[in-house]
Amino acid sequence: MKKILFGALLLSAATLSAQAQISAGTKLLTGSINYNQGKSEDNSTGTYNQASERKAKSFFFNPSVGYFVADNLALGVEGGLSLGRSTTDRSYNVPVGGGFAGQFSREESEERTRTLSGGLFGRYYKFLGEKVALYGQLGGGYQNTYSSRQILSQNVPFCSSGRQEGVYANLLPGVVFFPTNKLGLELQLQGISYSRLTEKNSGNSSVFNYTSSNFNFGFGLSSLRLGISLYLGRN
Repeated sequence: MKKILFGALLLSAATLSAQAQISAGTKLLTGSINYNQGKSEDNSTGTYNQASERKAKSFFFNPSVGYFVADNLALGVEGGLSLGRSTTDRSYNVPVGGGFAGQFSREESEERTRTLSGGLFGRYYKFLGEKVALYGQLGGGYQNTYSSRQILSQNVPFCSSGRQEGVYANLLPGVVFFPTNKLGLELQLQGISYSRLTEKNSGNSSVFNYTSSNFNFGFGLSSLRLGISLYLGRN
């Protein structure tokens, strides 16, 4: 009797282990999105008696296609689109002796950014049961960012634009829930990212270039991305 029970337990464990994996040969289609919107106000008294209001919003979409080259390990290609827009409405008094004694001034500005990226990724899953798994995704590739800024004031209007291009790499942690074997619902953090970009800017009468490197950590709720994934060919 003990041998029968022990054999049944081993068979159950083997069955659970076989189910709690994504087999080699499975195809992966996935995508994640993130949207943020915020508003801030600042009021100060003194020489300038300044007041400002800033509104900002951003959207990110990251589609990916992969293939499981081994159990729980997928390799593939990824893309990304990021859009951002912020507006600032600022008013202040020019101090006496500044050339506009006692004059009230108002300044409105708008900034826009658009980033396109593409590269390769590898993703590995660690199952916690039949329905839930943690994963880590390592990726890297090329990205291009265009930005523009416009300032409208009572004194001197100003317009500028810039373009950044270069390479990026990131390590993204996430968790996925499987309501069915072929469908996954994902929560992903921005994780750790690195970029090295060369920027070219142009203003009203000047052009300049510079290269920058950035290393970022994103583990807050504002960096949380929601995603959905399809596992084609998974039993």
